[in-house]
Amino acid sequence: MGHDPRMTTRGLALIAAASLAPAAGAIGSPLPDHLIRPGVAAGGVRLGMSEGQVLKVLGQPDARVPRRNELGAFIDLSWPGISVRRWDGAGGRVVNIAITDRGIRTRGGIGVGSPRTAVRKAFPAAHCDESPRLCTIGEAVPGNTVTTIRFGRTGRVTEVSVGRVID
Repeated sequence: MGHDPRMTTRGLALIAAASLAPAAGAIGSPLPDHLIRPGVAAGGVRLGMSEGQVLKVLGQPDARVPRRNELGAFIDLSWPGISVRRWDGAGGRVVNIAITDRGIRTRGGIGVGSPRTAVRKAFPAAHCDESPRLCTIGEAVPGNTVTTIRFGRTGRVTEVSVGRVID
């Protein structure tokens, strides 16, 4: 497909780099399952959760790394097969969830290892590009949530990321 200027590598890297505090009641409790829910959650973690809520779902992370970029300060939390990015500071909320675990999938079975053809069939409205190799579910405009499915050279999914677009 053609190049969409909204889908630049920089723009996709900034997906989920920020989020405003959610409306009251929007977070809810942890998910009862560990599915990928495009635009909402993955691995039992919802966008907008606090770090405490994430730790109740996933336990203590293997790594907790502070990061800073042009958008501000973040904390990256990681476990085998899942990483969570949240704003740094008091009230910091989850803005991105990245899945590399083959066992965490959508209800339709899409996840790491799925072929590109299965992704296209499961999500016909997804915007797919060859460079970089990815499909995006949702419109990549500030304020929206987007699910990005990345592919390796073999045409199979290598990562699924659920996040909020801010730039």
